[in-house]
Amino acid sequence: MSLSGAAIDLEDLLIGARAIHFTATILAAGLVFFFVFLAAPALPKNDPSHGVAAFRTRLVAIAWISLAFSIVSGAAWLALTAQSMSGQPLSDVLSQGVIWTVLAHTDFGNDWVARLVGAVLLAATLPALIPAHRHPSRLTAAAAVVLAAALVGSLAWAGHAIGASGVEGVIHPGADVLHLIAAAAWVGSLPLLALLLATAEHDPTVAAMARDTTLRFSTLGILSVGTLLATGVVNSWYLVGSLPALVETQYGRLLLIKIALFLGMVAIAAANRLHFTPRLLRNETATAAVRQLRRNAAIETLFGVVILVIVAVLGTLPPASHAHHAAYGGVPADAAFTHIHSEQGMADVTINPGRVGSARATIRLWDADFGPLEARGVTLALTAPMAGSKPTARVAEQDSDGAWQVKGIELSQPGNWTVTVDALLGPTRHLVLDAPIVIEPGN
Repeated sequence: MSLSGAAIDLEDLLIGARAIHFTATILAAGLVFFFVFLAAPALPKNDPSHGVAAFRTRLVAIAWISLAFSIVSGAAWLALTAQSMSGQPLSDVLSQGVIWTVLAHTDFGNDWVARLVGAVLLAATLPALIPAHRHPSRLTAAAAVVLAAALVGSLAWAGHAIGASGVEGVIHPGADVLHLIAAAAWVGSLPLLALLLATAEHDPTVAAMARDTTLRFSTLGILSVGTLLATGVVNSWYLVGSLPALVETQYGRLLLIKIALFLGMVAIAAANRLHFTPRLLRNETATAAVRQLRRNAAIETLFGVVILVIVAVLGTLPPASHAHHAAYGGVPADAAFTHIHSEQGMADVTINPGRVGSARATIRLWDADFGPLEARGVTLALTAPMAGSKPTARVAEQDSDGAWQVKGIELSQPGNWTVTVDALLGPTRHLVLDAPIVIEPGN
């Protein structure tokens, strides 16, 4: 990441858009979970309190603002991704239909459309979800919860969990979806709890509501933390894979910082549950407990925002398991590289140089333990990023090292190409792997 004069690097812009989008989406979904499961059950049946009405008004404002930021930052993310895939200036991306190609012909684009529809539908439920002087209907609450879970959970289809096959193609995305929903339920609720506790200091009715809400939040926090721990282990297994990859790659080191911040949040949450929450039930210490809980919720929120920024950066980096494995293969600095994996086998594909023009492809096949995988023949197909492009297939030749080589590849345009490896492992047994690979503009 770098700055050149006043111009901001494309990667910096992409990370910023992702960070804002993750934060806004998790806050929007968290607000729904917070209101339906925590705050609404604690609302007084008759609502004469000015403080409760003011809190409802603030929730509505936060909901609209977070959804607006989610949609705007999502549009920026889409435009920057289309620019990265096409290698064209942003003005051409907007004027020459590149965005429509990305929306119609990529998994990221399809997911983006589905998420936009989900955000609009969630916005449509808000007036009925948080009405001024009554509780929402069960149908409205259920619809809002489902839409919120779908909105935040579908972020998994814009990350590293997509692309695997077999069992991993089910378990990894599923774990990522649960991880995101649990993060929204916990991290997305924290600033709203802090807001409620701040309002409670000046209104006895809100103070009673805050006590009930905090007790419910304590239970929700346990469920969320347990889910985050379990799904985090699954995600780390697939994306990191080994201790050396955790400590020797940029992805792994950032993940360690994320884990440290998460453990800090867990420690604060434990203090809240074991020490400060019980004090809410004792009138003589309730006021001090409310203030401390509010401070702790603010601190946890800050930690959560930093974690979301780290997540935004991690999404732009190759997973540690891939990067660490590539490092041992001696990938040249100017080459394009992708690691493709499945239960049946894996392939490392290196295109050197990884830019428009003539290049050479090197393919190495591996079994599940990263041992050499024997093949009788290998075919490599490359598909250009633009819609309607047909794959160009070439037969690879094996060298004395055991790697498969394809020389004289012509790369016509920059962007997000698709590489497909078809390895003949037996008389009728094929291993077919495909993945995107980014080709840079020519010099």
